[in-house]
Amino acid sequence: MITYTPMDIGLCHGRLHIYSCPKALTKHVQTVMEGELNQSLVLNWQRQPLRPGGYRGSLSYSHGIGSGAKIVTALKSWSYLIFELSEFNSFEGSLYLYTKELGLYRSPINSQGQIMVSEDLLNSVITQDMIQGDLRDAVEKLMGKPWDIALEPFREVEIQAVTNVADRLSV
Repeated sequence: MITYTPMDIGLCHGRLHIYSCPKALTKHVQTVMEGELNQSLVLNWQRQPLRPGGYRGSLSYSHGIGSGAKIVTALKSWSYLIFELSEFNSFEGSLYLYTKELGLYRSPINSQGQIMVSEDLLNSVITQDMIQGDLRDAVEKLMGKPWDIALEPFREVEIQAVTNVADRLSV
């Protein structure tokens, strides 16, 4: 019997945003990431203005298919983290969103980064006896809206940081 590793099957490319991490965990998080990706990494930690005492960092990686799931499994064991990971192979990908309050959200995404909801999941929601508002909430949950709402302020901090760097470079 032939056993294939994820690297034998193909590479994927991912982007991890850790939006909030206590300072005491930054080294541990980096060590776990290095172990999962089997390479040295430099995470550029910066203060997280939305969480006093918190830090944020991000990185891109290329590794075997399924690396994102392993990274997420390792990171979600620290409930203090808030993070987002997207991973793509040549034609599809996965999106993972995590907050302590909401837990983990995972969805397949297409090559444009759009969430794909399976027919079975959609059928399970629409066949339940719900009033219209509950149905809307259930579909929004399938699409990750509560996680998007929770993560949006952190994404805005990232966008503002990039804008500030661009402004300094253009002067």
